[in-house]
Amino acid sequence: MLRAVLLAVLACLLMIALPSPAAAADKDCSDLANQAAAQAWLHAYPGDPDRLDGDADGVACESLPCPCAGSAAGAAPVAPAPAPPPAPVTPPAGPPAKVLKAQARVTSVVDGDTLKVRLADGAAATVRLIGIDTPETKKPGTPVQCGGRAATARMKGLALRRGKGRTVTITTDPTQDLSDRYGRLLAYVGADGTDFGRSMVSSGWAKTYVHRVDFQRVATYRSAQRAAKSARRGVFAKCSGDVHRSAT
Repeated sequence: MLRAVLLAVLACLLMIALPSPAAAADKDCSDLANQAAAQAWLHAYPGDPDRLDGDADGVACESLPCPCAGSAAGAAPVAPAPAPPPAPVTPPAGPPAKVLKAQARVTSVVDGDTLKVRLADGAAATVRLIGIDTPETKKPGTPVQCGGRAATARMKGLALRRGKGRTVTITTDPTQDLSDRYGRLLAYVGADGTDFGRSMVSSGWAKTYVHRVDFQRVATYRSAQRAAKSARRGVFAKCSGDVHRSAT
């Protein structure tokens, strides 16, 4: 008799503790906070009486937000790591500028820093010597400058022999442009081991001239200019060192 009463009480307690199948049937996806909660409900009621797993793939309410079954509570979906930026492409370095040399014959002397020549292939060219500046004698709109005629005479002494032009070597400088704004070839000119530009500076009838960046022979030209100034040669004696002062 006592045993029967105990069994009856136990049955009543179980009925109170567990929701009835009817209560489970009242749930749908909108009643649940997230997919993990829907999955727990599905496990609590095998057979899916509420039809939370509509496609019968074992996952309930797949449309609900995470946290999802199998992930940590509150964990957000892990975004894929961004791809590293592409490495910068370094263009291949171009070939170093070359020094060009050519043989030519002087056809005339324009002034202290400019010559006309004829190249071995017969082409004519006007050459502006790199690294020097001399007084003007023929520049349009500019009067003859102090020491201009002497500078021209000095260049004629270097470039001509008995009134005829010498065979010279024309050498470009990779630090400088190949031509100036007037279309003149920019180069060193020399013959028999004499650099005409440096010789002009050494005589005092030219000064070292740098256009934008130092030319390769600048150190020797500056040394020659210091010596000319110390000895008061050329424009340093006649023109107080000013190659652009008017001759009058």
